[in-house]
Amino acid sequence: MEVLIDTNVFIEREGDWTVPEPLQELEKLLKTEGHTILIHPLSKQEVRNYENDERRETDESKIETYAELGFPPYPNPSSTAFRNHVPEADSFNEQVDNALLYTVFEGRTDMLITEDGDMHRKADELGIKENVLSIEEAREQFKEEPAAYEGPPSIQKQQVADIDVDDPIFDSLKEDYNFRSWFESIPDERDVYVNWNGDGTLGAVLILKPNEAEPIGEKPELGKRDRMKICTLKVASHRRGSKIGELLVSIAIREAVQHELEEIYLTHYITEDDYLVQLISKYGFRRASQTASSETIFVKRLTPGPGDDPDPPEVHIRFYPSFYDGPCVSKYLVPTQPKFHGRLFPTYQNRQPKLTEFSGQLLSEGNAIKKAYLTHANIRQIESDDILLFYRTHDHMEVTSLGVCEQVEYEMTEAEAVQELVGKRSVFTEREIAKMVESPTTVILFKWHFELENPIHYQVLLDEGVLSGAPQSIQQIDESGYQYIRDNGGIDGRFTVN
Repeated sequence: MEVLIDTNVFIEREGDWTVPEPLQELEKLLKTEGHTILIHPLSKQEVRNYENDERRETDESKIETYAELGFPPYPNPSSTAFRNHVPEADSFNEQVDNALLYTVFEGRTDMLITEDGDMHRKADELGIKENVLSIEEAREQFKEEPAAYEGPPSIQKQQVADIDVDDPIFDSLKEDYNFRSWFESIPDERDVYVNWNGDGTLGAVLILKPNEAEPIGEKPELGKRDRMKICTLKVASHRRGSKIGELLVSIAIREAVQHELEEIYLTHYITEDDYLVQLISKYGFRRASQTASSETIFVKRLTPGPGDDPDPPEVHIRFYPSFYDGPCVSKYLVPTQPKFHGRLFPTYQNRQPKLTEFSGQLLSEGNAIKKAYLTHANIRQIESDDILLFYRTHDHMEVTSLGVCEQVEYEMTEAEAVQELVGKRSVFTEREIAKMVESPTTVILFKWHFELENPIHYQVLLDEGVLSGAPQSIQQIDESGYQYIRDNGGIDGRFTVN
């Protein structure tokens, strides 16, 4: 990380007076963790302008020990997004302050540390408050890394031959079905998605059968067509409450997309307070028929079919992963720092990996469908069903992922209320949430729909007029900008409704 430091911080750091302990600790932490401490060329010039010769010579020798930011950007009359909040400077010192802020605003450096209250006020107005910190704020941020985020249990892709039919997770199925006979008839090489408990038993299991071209249903008959069948989707009771069931539904949907199947179905004997029914109903599975043995048949379409005319919310609920992106909904670009982006979208690797490429463990929290995003952005216009385009800042600087807003709450200041709202969706630790709500926080609950097959870099967005500068806060984009991202990012048009 590149950290720009205002001279009012580091000159005091090396003065002849007693150095405040937080300031000493901050510089030590930055250097120990390998972050680059930079000063702006105008900050050097500011020191050279000192009238006191002795102080000027002393401080010049001190700042030479810090790396200089090369080729920094400077605000100009065409920098309207910046100038709307920060007018032309009236003095050289103010010009220096504005140049430091602009460096962060344009994404040229990751963070600015300053004790200047006026600069903090301007940072808030510019929407870069999270990137402009005081000594104490920076010290707290770097002092202790939060414990490694431990998401819900992971998933492995294996084969049926690796699974024991006598595993306890199958006990309840054996009460309703001739499960053993069916299981032993499955080809050993068929893929199965599993979660293992620490004792070697199963915590969750998903068995699929693509291209199940059989007539299904008797009351009524649903006919014969190619479908994806969910043969078994089972989550052990102690795993419920995590996102693992949601992840298994997501995997089934992605497999259907990969096999170009419009429908998914499963059969199930419904029980009271049925976990499976509650889970699948959230993603468009509907009771469609019954079997001869009175099992309920649940069917889900991935796109609207003949005669369907869904309204915007119905599209992303009933026909997920399809979504409405017509003019009735707004589109927003959501800048996301790499450490949070990695938690939200761990499958992002400059493109969306196909399910056949997954090996080993999958992190459930990132691959699940429902997620939460917390921000201090000043924007208040986001509504349910709006499109969210997530932009990874700092390193890759590209639009990577698309989601749809389900709910948004503004100006939340109680950590407990935020925790209750986001529930298991959040990739933020309790400590991070508590820190966030020290300032009014916006909480966005959204569904993840797709990774862009071709992530679009900042420079391309700039050249095409989609952006006028580096995005530092959530911003609305117009229809033409959205269409450019959708068409060139590789979002599958089969799953858009407009």
